Amino acid sequence: MAIRFFIVVVIGGLVACGNDRKTTEPDPIRRPVVERLSEWTVRIRWPPRSSAGAVTIYAGRTLETIDRTRPLAVVHGNAVHLTASDDFPWIGNDYRLYYELVPASGDPPVITAERRLPLQGPDNFRDLGGYRTTDGRTVRWGRLYRSNDLSGLTRDDRAYLSRLGIHLVCDLRSDRERLRKPDDEFETASFPGGEATDEGPVWQYLPVDQEGVDPRRMQQMIRTGGIAALGIPRLMRTAYESFVTVHSSQWAEMLGRIAQPDNLPTLIHCTAGKDRTGYAAALILLSLGVPEDTVFDDYLLTNHYRRNFYRLVMRWVPVYSMFRTTPEDVLPLLEARREYLQTSYDTIVEVHGSVDAYLEDALGVTPSMREQLREHLLY
Repeated sequence: MAIRFFIVVVIGGLVACGNDRKTTEPDPIRRPVVERLSEWTVRIRWPPRSSAGAVTIYAGRTLETIDRTRPLAVVHGNAVHLTASDDFPWIGNDYRLYYELVPASGDPPVITAERRLPLQGPDNFRDLGGYRTTDGRTVRWGRLYRSNDLSGLTRDDRAYLSRLGIHLVCDLRSDRERLRKPDDEFETASFPGGEATDEGPVWQYLPVDQEGVDPRRMQQMIRTGGIAALGIPRLMRTAYESFVTVHSSQWAEMLGRIAQPDNLPTLIHCTAGKDRTGYAAALILLSLGVPEDTVFDDYLLTNHYRRNFYRLVMRWVPVYSMFRTTPEDVLPLLEARREYLQTSYDTIVEVHGSVDAYLEDALGVTPSMREQLREHLLY
């Protein structure tokens, strides 16, 4: 969050990441992915193990309206490019489609979609859907979203978000962050993919201050060349430990609200969409039964989606600091690192014995609430 502050000072409001609507997924892929190559073209890829024989692809604007009477393609291999046509015009920036892949081998069909949404403002706005749980179910697409801050939404972004049907926004930023850069509000649809109404989602403020990571101090240390001496990895681990030991009430409130179906779809965000949002997303996925390795994979995706922003910051840090600070000095503050989230996980086990005990004892996620979460968020 300190980086976002000082980069605005340096370049006078230049769009931080030069974000466009193209998106790719990191290799190697472990599950089917959808990548936006241009306004009217997407690429769908799936692991080679899923491509024994033909794969038939269907699509729809919502999960419920996937048209299984008209395949978009029948593919031999493990990738296909799809371009908008008169027969199927919805492959565009205005809508994110859901694609069902049906292998001829008889393996179960798989539904996939673009994970990072094609927005011009936030570069880390993504869907938590598509992850398999330990009992063989899958997190529903279009029910849970995570993002960095919403202060830079374009008009097209607001129109796009209005069609997602988001009912609840959980803002994890501190009051200072929120007042300095308020979220851009948007309308919401009566159901995902429907027409926008005059109403918008409910904003729930759940401020989480990162212990030991003060934005103003970080800015000063970067400017004066003292950032390396602070021991940023240690400070970040302290912050992630505090997520467990200090902020239980915020996570309990968040999970309690998500368990109510009227609040879905829900969006959770902070400033960078990395630390507080990363921990919140990990809690949700763990409560749904998503394996630990998959939870860490989702957490680390921030580094892929924010890579353009990282490059911009690395380019301007020496100029901003009059060459007192090197790009490498700020990397521990910028990046999502496995060791950070691992600190949270280790603290949970050390203090509570297990994730399940932590969810129930500290956050009030009873077995019945957990089943309610799974009922509405898995299929």
